[in-house]
Amino acid sequence: MNERGEERSLGTIIYSLRDRLPFFAFFRNLRPSWQRAIKLLVPFLVLAVFILLPLDLERPVQDALGIFLCIAMMWTFESLPLPATALLVPVLLTLFGVFHAAEALEPYADPVVFLMIGGLILAEAFRRNGLDKRMAYIMVLRAGGDRDRTLLYLMAASAFLSMWISNTATVAILIPVVFGITGRLKGLSLGVTVRMLLGIGIGSAAGGMMTITGSAPNAIASGLLAQETTFTFLDWMTVGVPMGLMLLLLSWYLLTRLYPAHGERLDVEDLRLELQGMGGLNEGERRTLTIFLPTVVLWVIGADIASWLGLPPSFMSAAVVALSAAVGLFVVKAIQWDDARSIAWDVFLIIGSGLALGEGLVVSGAAEWMAEGLGEALLGAQLILVLLVLAAVTIAITNFISNTATAAMFIPILLGLSRALDVSPQLLVLTCGLCVSLSFITPIGTPPITLVYSTKMVGRGDLARAGLAITVPAAVVICLFLLFFDTFGLF
Repeated sequence: MNERGEERSLGTIIYSLRDRLPFFAFFRNLRPSWQRAIKLLVPFLVLAVFILLPLDLERPVQDALGIFLCIAMMWTFESLPLPATALLVPVLLTLFGVFHAAEALEPYADPVVFLMIGGLILAEAFRRNGLDKRMAYIMVLRAGGDRDRTLLYLMAASAFLSMWISNTATVAILIPVVFGITGRLKGLSLGVTVRMLLGIGIGSAAGGMMTITGSAPNAIASGLLAQETTFTFLDWMTVGVPMGLMLLLLSWYLLTRLYPAHGERLDVEDLRLELQGMGGLNEGERRTLTIFLPTVVLWVIGADIASWLGLPPSFMSAAVVALSAAVGLFVVKAIQWDDARSIAWDVFLIIGSGLALGEGLVVSGAAEWMAEGLGEALLGAQLILVLLVLAAVTIAITNFISNTATAAMFIPILLGLSRALDVSPQLLVLTCGLCVSLSFITPIGTPPITLVYSTKMVGRGDLARAGLAITVPAAVVICLFLLFFDTFGLF
């Protein structure tokens, strides 16, 4: 077995079996236009058949379930780009009378959407002014060339940046850093490069767990939880930070065992020279930090500060603070509007569609109906078993379709299931919300991992081998940690 793990691992077997199935072979041989037509027509055909079936369901429930199946299939098959499918959600909810037009569009203006807007503008200021690269270089250089410590600091840099900026952008920044380090040593074991690339990909997932702005699924989970109970930016960090740190340290330890590195110290002199060439903080970096640092403070303790000053509590909400920070960045000229044009604005449509679909399932009674079915199936089961089953299903699906789509599909059902099982909604929703980040078993699980795979240095075998070794214990720890929180009333 070589360093790239090209043995017949579980991941290799899964892909091999899938490719041999008659349907997939038949589908791949069709013309692209036919493939696209099938992927577009099948979800709508399922919708039409489902709503016409003589089921013993109330009409709003049956219609909402049909819409849910249609959208879930379109997200899974990638019938249309995700933002285009997101635009279809309010159209269908309005067409079938689940909502009036204004109600169907209201979730697209949810506070969590504006929190993400502010967060992405802040992230763009980091990128534009080079602050992200400076932080990454500083953390890597602290390892002093020690191979295992370099991996740890690379992963820590990836995690820290991913708390505030796009996971994909973080990995795109760090891939050249990895190749800059490994390319200078002749005869360097390929396993060292593989584990560094895997490290930054998994590190970005760990950082994405830690804050609401870390990823779109976090925003969906937080937004839907906030409709059920009080749930703040700090509430998420209280759970997300320890779980992100757990994933970071666990994955670092396992990667050093799966891909052991021995030999001379890594040469990081080029990075040191590049960092020296950057000089001290430039004007743009200082201006960005001037806005960023108080923003983080207000995200964490803004509600307490508002209370002390006698201000309306909503004035210091995470969304208002984020928008204030975004405006502040333009005021101090840390960013220009032309720079903000490059932000992935389509993510806000996806988040809004997830919230709209979730609210439609709840209002129609469909979420409660599905939750009751799940509740009956899980009746009498130990709560830890319920969480482990939920984690396993979430991980299995999120490794093949979008994390955001997975969260948007599951979390509304889990809110109903929490009522059916008479447990805290945070317990079930956060299990799903955190486990969707464990999507590094396949190359299509999440864009950062796809980027790592696209370097052609990391094979499917590597992803399956390391992904399974890390995901299984991480999922168990997440379930136990959340159960501990719930048992002691910490939610």
